[in-house]
Amino acid sequence: CFFFGGLGRREQRFNATGASANISLLALSSAYYDIEDEDVLSVSRTAAIFLMTMYMQLLVFQLKTHADLFEDDDEDEPELPFIVAIVGLAGMTGLITIFSDYLVDSIDGFTADSGVSKTFVGLIILPIVGNAVEHITAVTVATKDKMDLAMGIAIGSSVQIALFVVPVIVSFGWIMEKDMTLNFPQFELCLYILSIIIVSLCVTDGSSNWLEGSLLITTYFMIAVGFWYEQVEDF
Repeated sequence: CFFFGGLGRREQRFNATGASANISLLALSSAYYDIEDEDVLSVSRTAAIFLMTMYMQLLVFQLKTHADLFEDDDEDEPELPFIVAIVGLAGMTGLITIFSDYLVDSIDGFTADSGVSKTFVGLIILPIVGNAVEHITAVTVATKDKMDLAMGIAIGSSVQIALFVVPVIVSFGWIMEKDMTLNFPQFELCLYILSIIIVSLCVTDGSSNWLEGSLLITTYFMIAVGFWYEQVEDF
C-alpha cells in the first residue's frame, strides 16, 4: 500500500489513532508464549480469552465510541443491497470452507514432493494465495489515495487473525478436547515481534511514502527467507 500509493506522491496521510490502536493490539498478541512445561495449555487458553476480549473491545472502539475517526468523507454509494451482499458473503464462505479442506489435505503431499517446509507454506505461500483479492483491493485503494481504507484492510486483517482467529482455534480445541496451544517456536516469535516494531515505526506518525513501503516489502522478503531455512522440530 505504502509503496504503490506513494509512487507519484510526496506523502500520504491516514488516521494515526486507528493505526496505532491496531498496532498496539498486534503487539499484545506477541505475548504468545514459548513454554515447554505442563502449564502450556492453561496459559494458552487463558491468553486466548484475554485476546478475544481485547478484539471485542476494538470493535466497540471502531464501531461505536470512536466511529467518527474511521468514517470516510468520500464514501461511494453501495452497488449491492445489504441483504444480497450478506447472502453472497455467506455462500462464498461456505465454498471456501469446502475448498480449504481439500487444500489442507494436500499440504502434506506437496511439502513431501517439493521439499518446501510446512512453515513456509503456511506462513508465506498460503497467505499470499488466500488473500490475493484482499491485497489487490488494498493496493488499489491506496493508489486512489484512500489510505484509511487501505490501512483498515492491511492491518485490520492481521489484527483479526492474531486476536480473534487464533484464540478461537485454541478455545474450540479446548471445547473439543484437542490440545491447541499458543506455544510457537521462539524464532517465529522473534520475527513476529520484529515485524510489529518495524510496522509501528512506519505508521505512528500518520503519514507514509514509497520508501517506507519499500522497507516493509524488504522486511517481508527477509522474513520469508528466514522461514525458508527454518528447521522446525515437532513439539
